[in-house]
Amino acid sequence: MAKIDSDVLIKAESTIPIELVQSSKDFMDIMFSNIPFLVTICVVVCAATVTYRSNRKSVESQNRLSRATLEKQTKLANEAKDAEHQNKISEFRHQWIQEVRGTSSELSKVLHQCKVYYTLKQREFEYSVHMSGTPSGNQNHLDVCDKYESKYIESRAEFYQLYSKIVLLFKPSDSQTENLLILLNQMRLALYNNPSQVTDESIDAILTELQNILKTEWEVTKSRTWVQNT
Repeated sequence: MAKIDSDVLIKAESTIPIELVQSSKDFMDIMFSNIPFLVTICVVVCAATVTYRSNRKSVESQNRLSRATLEKQTKLANEAKDAEHQNKISEFRHQWIQEVRGTSSELSKVLHQCKVYYTLKQREFEYSVHMSGTPSGNQNHLDVCDKYESKYIESRAEFYQLYSKIVLLFKPSDSQTENLLILLNQMRLALYNNPSQVTDESIDAILTELQNILKTEWEVTKSRTWVQNT
């Protein structure tokens, strides 16, 4: 029998069998024979790893950029919202100051009218008594006194309205308006009980308090963000 390097048994045409015997290969032979395939696998794996890491870094970078952008936009939005809120407050304060200033001007005019009408009434009555020689005076002068009295009462009613308005314009128990309210209340009582106590000095004292309050409030308004951000 002839041997061929093979493990396969082949039946020939003749009666002589031929045995094919395939020799076994060791591990190193297999490795060497598959080097191209292994190199290809390594290249693919390395390329995939590099691509993954690169994409991951890119995604992380984009995420950080997105978070930073979002945080910046949120901060700017909050600052803009706060600035708008401060501007509204400053606008209301400015309108309030103008309202107090206008009311103060009207109050000064009305108080001086009250003083003038009461003084004219008293002088007219004294002149009437002097001219008539009687304690009650003559009727013509008394009619003039009644006219001044009527105007005085009208002006006093206007004062009451302005007094109430000023009280409502300020916060209750505000320390900076304490002295102002005391002076206004004294003026209110004087106009009702003894108008002769209404003097230029008492009127000026009220106006001085109002001016001091307005000055303080205006300084506060100027220091707010609506002025700083313009």
